[in-house]
Amino acid sequence: MQFSEIPGLSALKSQLTGAFKKGKVAHAQLFSGISGSAAFPMALAYATYLLCQNRNDDDSCGSCANCTRIQKSIHPDVHWYFPKISASDSGKYDKVVAEALPRWRSFMTESPYGSFDDWALVYGQENKNLQLSREDSRQILKNVSMRSVEGGYKIIFIWGAEFMHPSGANALLKVLEEPPEKTIYLMVTFAYDSLLQTITSRSQLVNVPPNQLEEIHNYLVEKNIGDEQAMQLAKISQGRIGVGLRLLQSEDDMAYQQFRDWMLACWNRDLTSLVHGSEEFSKSGKANQRSFLTYSTSLIRNSLLKFAGNQPPIINAEEDTFIGKYSQKLGFEKLQSMYELLNEALLHLERNSNPRITHLNLSLAIVKKINAS
Repeated sequence: MQFSEIPGLSALKSQLTGAFKKGKVAHAQLFSGISGSAAFPMALAYATYLLCQNRNDDDSCGSCANCTRIQKSIHPDVHWYFPKISASDSGKYDKVVAEALPRWRSFMTESPYGSFDDWALVYGQENKNLQLSREDSRQILKNVSMRSVEGGYKIIFIWGAEFMHPSGANALLKVLEEPPEKTIYLMVTFAYDSLLQTITSRSQLVNVPPNQLEEIHNYLVEKNIGDEQAMQLAKISQGRIGVGLRLLQSEDDMAYQQFRDWMLACWNRDLTSLVHGSEEFSKSGKANQRSFLTYSTSLIRNSLLKFAGNQPPIINAEEDTFIGKYSQKLGFEKLQSMYELLNEALLHLERNSNPRITHLNLSLAIVKKINAS
């Protein structure tokens, strides 16, 4: 990954390259952004720049041996840590890593703007609780104690730092305070507020802002997406390239049909359908559950915009028709209550609530709101 491959964010790119040229590379840097943002690509481009053999003032060369090996995730001085299924001992841990690493390499190459849910799907473990375990921390400490293979920077790359086990995070405090020479920690988080203060206080924050609308539009056009569709996706993504790409690749018609049927069951107080729908929802996997509720939230949000007289970003005509009818039939207050209920349900899912009960409670609450006088 090169800086030139990331649209916009020129000030941040200059900040990172400028720190290197001044000899002020912080030993622990925390790249923070919203899910789907350029936080990971920016950290990856920075790691490539630090190790590039033929870098220029503004970017890595992209073609030297180091650039190529980082892109393939096989550089001996770049150590990758990311959420995985837990392992109770070092022997099982090695097996877990051996099975996860090829999928990680695929994810890193093909979906650098991907979210945690995207990674869980690529990994094939969307129904498991993934984390950076205590064994990950022990391996980090082991790698930190060893010299770099090629004598330059040694980079400890931690993706999804918010999934770090608390005791494992505490174990890293000493090396974060006093790292060996030329050892760089590059951590990526999509949930800065959930990190331990002991980690954030020992790291230099690199805040990666959302991209501008035109930046995402132009990026998608360069991916051979039509101008009109690229603009629609850019509007919906709200500064997150990963969201735009996910919407392009997902089967939105199926999601819309599922949402429409759910809302009709709520409207008609069809309890049998709602119970059945909750059972199906619970079987769909954590990533799909969060994705569907996120999609549903976006439709209700667009209904609110429509009611307020604004033109919401719409992917297809069916959604536009639905949003128009729903905004008129329910009115602003009911739509706002539904929006709040959906966000609350998402929060419960993130805290590992029972998905069947969460979905059924949400459905019943929506029935109550729809039919309130």
